[in-house]
Amino acid sequence: MKHIFGKKVHLGRMALPVWAIALTLVMVAAVAGQAVGPVLSGSVQGSAGLVVSQTLLLKPGSAGNTVVSVDGAAVDDAAVTVNDEGTAFTAAIETQVGQPQALQLVLANGSGKVVNGILELNVPAGIDVDAEGVDDASTNFAQLNRTTYLFSLAIGASNDTADVKVTVESKDDAAPGFYTITGRIIQVAN
Repeated sequence: MKHIFGKKVHLGRMALPVWAIALTLVMVAAVAGQAVGPVLSGSVQGSAGLVVSQTLLLKPGSAGNTVVSVDGAAVDDAAVTVNDEGTAFTAAIETQVGQPQALQLVLANGSGKVVNGILELNVPAGIDVDAEGVDDASTNFAQLNRTTYLFSLAIGASNDTADVKVTVESKDDAAPGFYTITGRIIQVAN
């Protein structure tokens, strides 16, 4: 055996010992086995991103229709913006002290079942706020605290009539100035 491994194989001008060639062949075979195993197993790996959005939203506006409208006596000027997801709004209303104004929220239920939600309002001091479900079968309304309300919305509710009415009124002793009212709708589990 020692005599066989001690021999040299001549490749042109070079001579390599037989043991070096044998060791090289064993290493190549071992590495080739490592690469062939995963290729022959047929496994595929990957990942995919998933975004889950809530189905309880402020209804998207259409021609002549806005998701949040302002009604009230002597509304001088008003502007309402809704975020891209349709889950939050900001209202600016120019009014007089003691005059109530109403924000009408049109909601949409994109799921196949009754959904529950929370209307959370951010109202500064000096402003009174009250929210209620509009008198139809689509909303059940309950006040949790001064600015938070729990409600449910029926299956497929997505009409063009208001589902929630938020009444806003400045207190008689409110200082003149600019007040921002924001709100968001949070879908909650049944």
